[in-house]
Amino acid sequence: MLRLPASISEDYFLGKIWQQSPLLIRNALDTEKIPCKSELYSLAENDAVESRIVRELASAPFWQLEEGPFESGFDKDFGESRWTLLLQDMDKHLPQLTSILHLFHFIPRWRIDDIMISYAADQGSVGPHVDEYDVFLIQAHGQRRWKIDTNAIENDNLLPDIDLRILRQFETEQEWLLEPGDILYLPPGVAHWGVAEGECITASVGFRAPTSHDLLEGWVGHLLETGQAERFSDPQRPIINPQNAAEISPDDIDSLIECLNSAIPQGKEAMAEWLGCYLSEPKPHLYPDLPESDCDLAVIAERGIQRHGFSHLLYRRADNGITLYADGESFQLPLELAEFASMLCNSESLTGNDLAPWLQQETVIELLEALYELGSIVSEPRE
Repeated sequence: MLRLPASISEDYFLGKIWQQSPLLIRNALDTEKIPCKSELYSLAENDAVESRIVRELASAPFWQLEEGPFESGFDKDFGESRWTLLLQDMDKHLPQLTSILHLFHFIPRWRIDDIMISYAADQGSVGPHVDEYDVFLIQAHGQRRWKIDTNAIENDNLLPDIDLRILRQFETEQEWLLEPGDILYLPPGVAHWGVAEGECITASVGFRAPTSHDLLEGWVGHLLETGQAERFSDPQRPIINPQNAAEISPDDIDSLIECLNSAIPQGKEAMAEWLGCYLSEPKPHLYPDLPESDCDLAVIAERGIQRHGFSHLLYRRADNGITLYADGESFQLPLELAEFASMLCNSESLTGNDLAPWLQQETVIELLEALYELGSIVSEPRE
């Protein structure tokens, strides 16, 4: 469990600290499941893993970013200090890390983006930078000194030509030396700078925070892909004065807006349905593999199921039923299956005994078969 200070409950954290102020939590959790240096090096050589290395240079441009995968022995090219290896989506590639995500059960699951893990050589850093989302920085091995600057960040304070939002100027307001098991929570927009003191490994749990433009782009793209286009028409076009032929009249504006609005579903339900699919979609390079064989319910009933590491399962409750979302797809369920939907979406795996009471219902069987065909679930391997 997450060991919050005795004076801070989960309710207090969400009401007084979340998205408002930094918080250092000493000895917050056990870190034995976070991989060691050799495991991280192996992952950096895997072309299925998103990896980067940030180097601090002695002269301009002062910071250098390199994209992976990297060749075996890559660390010899970077020396013994002032570089950092970053590995994204480690919770998808290393199932044992999902238990860390469960520590944040008091925050909706759709808000959690990923666990990034960094290995830093002595004095390694990614520079003073700012994130636009909440992050929990977990010290796993070694020590890292964190400094923060809560001043508002102006765009002209960002270094150009590097995809890391590194700051030109940084004014230290507070600093802490984190030991293994310590966590530093930072709300969006708080500039921070972590420097390794000796070799160290840090895990960061980042939270999803789409912009209004992200949502608009996704929603409009969905409408263009799925909607039927209505062509503008004006069957009762009045005669106009030739001197006004170049004018866009108020009636024309109203008619064009009406045509535009015809492409947008009215009411909350259509957008809520799309949002469920949108929020459950995996990242483009992290879709589950499709199964090589058909779903065998007898095997599922005996061994149970496991959610694919890349898969996202969410659900939404409405007056007339439950909608379950899996990797961008939606499935309608009756309200009496709300408990099953919650159990399925909140669990990494379910045993045959967990499933047994539900396998008498045809709707559950059809759902499991569909999820298996999507690759969202797999049958538990026999030990």
